[in-house]
This record gives sequence, C-alpha cells and structure tokens, in this order.
Amino acid sequence: MSPLTIWHYLLLVTLGLLFIIGILVSMRTNSKFSILTTISLILLLIGIFAWKSINENVYRVEISNLDEERYYQSEQIVIKGTVRNVGNFPVANVVATVMLSNSRGGGGGNNQQSLFTQPSVFAELYKGDDPDFKTQNVVEEHVIAEYLNPGKAKSFTIMMDYPSHFKRASFDVTAKVN
Repeated sequence: MSPLTIWHYLLLVTLGLLFIIGILVSMRTNSKFSILTTISLILLLIGIFAWKSINENVYRVEISNLDEERYYQSEQIVIKGTVRNVGNFPVANVVATVMLSNSRGGGGGNNQQSLFTQPSVFAELYKGDDPDFKTQNVVEEHVIAEYLNPGKAKSFTIMMDYPSHFKRASFDVTAKVN
C-alpha cells in the first residue's frame, strides 16, 4: 500500500466530523437506530468511492520505452520498458497488466491490431465445450516496481509464456498503483 497523503487524512477528518454530526442529529429524533445506520452506510459508501478516487488521481505512473523480444526456443516473450512516477507523492507496488492478443492480420508489435483482426471474446464464452479451443487473449499482472519516489523512473522486464498457436501477437501494457 502506498503511503497516505494529506488528501487521505482530510477525507478521514471530514468523514469523522460528518459522523459526529450524524450522531448528534440521530440523538434528537425518535428513530435513533435507523437514522444512525443510514448515516453510517451513506458515509461508508462516500468514503469508499472518495478513497478510490483519491488513489487514482494522486498516485500516477506512466509506462514508456516499451520494447519486445521473442525467444523461439523457450516460447517466451520479453517486454522491457520504463515506469515513471509522474505524481507528487511516492508510490508503492506498481502493477503492470499485460494483455497479449493474437492478431491474425497485419504487423504485430505494440497494439497495432485493427478492429477487424481482433479475436472474438464471444468465442471464449464457450471454451469449456470445445477441447480444441485455443484462447486468443492472455492477460497477466506483474509487479514492476516496489517503491518509486516522485519524478523517479525504473526500468522493468516482464517475461511471459508465448502461446504457440499465436500467429502474430500484439500487446498492451497498462500500469496501476496498489
């Protein structure tokens, strides 16, 4: 988990004050329990969504300099790149999500598949019925950085098994902070 910021503490203080006000309001009514329960649930929902929103906007990373190599002997693909903390606060546990797709059409490389060459997701619904079914998408998550200070960058290497039935692969790498 990344270190808490001033925005997290401000949210906690605001929710605490609203909860205290809710307790005071519920004490003046006849149905104390139902009003206190309603206020608690509403503040809990607001807190969860606000916490996620703060995390998405405060902890920001970007991936650049992507390069791929395929090792035919071991049927693996190696994706190299750089992850940079572009936010104002340190981040911990940067996780990259790699989506490797079999693009039957033109060139592979960095997500160059067109709308007409994308594999059908509908076909993957029935993969359990067909023993010869070969998946067209592979999604994996990898931790690519443990701790990054603001403005710092770190190079990473991701090694994945390359499905032997892929003709040409395109890949997409996205990063998020846990």
